[in-house]
Amino acid sequence: MGRPYTGWDGDAKGKRAGTEKFVQLICFLSGNKLWNNGTWTVRPMNNANAKARPSVHGTGRAVDLSWRFQQSRNRGGTYADAQRMMDFLIQNADLFRIEELHDYYPAPFGRGWRCDRESWKVYDRQTIGSAPGGDWIHVEISPEFADNPGYYDNAVKQLFSGTASAPAPKPAPAKVEAPKPAPAPKPAESSRKLRFDYPGKPVKSRAKGAGVELVQAFLKIPVTGTADRSTVQAIKMYQSMAGLKADGIVGPVTWKSMFG
Repeated sequence: MGRPYTGWDGDAKGKRAGTEKFVQLICFLSGNKLWNNGTWTVRPMNNANAKARPSVHGTGRAVDLSWRFQQSRNRGGTYADAQRMMDFLIQNADLFRIEELHDYYPAPFGRGWRCDRESWKVYDRQTIGSAPGGDWIHVEISPEFADNPGYYDNAVKQLFSGTASAPAPKPAPAKVEAPKPAPAPKPAESSRKLRFDYPGKPVKSRAKGAGVELVQAFLKIPVTGTADRSTVQAIKMYQSMAGLKADGIVGPVTWKSMFG
């Protein structure tokens, strides 16, 4: 099975820096198709069956990310955008320390993913509030790095460089003698840098084809074959981290940085 689920473990005194950095990065990676609809707030759970149990929002480790489009701010997207981000978060759940996801949209009662079962559960009764039809997703992270924004900055940098790995679990306490630490895992085959020849034309906004797919796969974002707004944003973030001109265009220089 997966990691233990924490849930509510006491109310924080305010917003937590690690959580806020995580939210900022996820919104950026979505190309502003998801936006922060609220993190820390001390209140009961939004659920008629919860009997006033405290919400995990009070711990400062939860966020509601809305995909509702706001014309005035030119942000938001569609449920399909939210689905792609949920897939991305689950794919990198250990790296980002994701503990729970709520998807309020599907009828009749929504669904939830948790780290201790590592799978979705489609609810057959009213379990999470505002389902069905809620135009946001709820995400909870573990307490481990909720106060450490640097961890999330580094996690995204490693993800884009292809060297990301989840932090090693803390050894279980022993009564007599502490267990010897396990040897460090070997890098996954997929983390090795692959070489591909430059396709002859830049990967930029609205471009399509195999070159776009390679770039999307390298950036660990959904592979659609079309360079949409979120793809361009991801390219810019990679370029910025690699010390390149962050113009969102994969020309020969950026391509060489990615694929050698």
